[in-house]
Amino acid sequence: MTDTRTLADRIAAVQRHGAPLTDDERAAAEQLLADMLAAAGRHGAALADFDWTVDLPGGCVDVILSRRRS
Repeated sequence: MTDTRTLADRIAAVQRHGAPLTDDERAAAEQLLADMLAAAGRHGAALADFDWTVDLPGGCVDVILSRRRS
């Protein structure tokens, strides 16, 4: 079965404690995820490959939140 969720869907599904994501934080996390996947694609990796080992969308949200809220 193919995952048909968009990157925006994947970011929107991330649940974190604290204040909800702002639109700017959500957009920044989505762009970070897209940029990381573009780089990974050059190595033949896709988001589905990361799903087996790490929560890449959640990690992107965490990075954006840590940089913006600290």
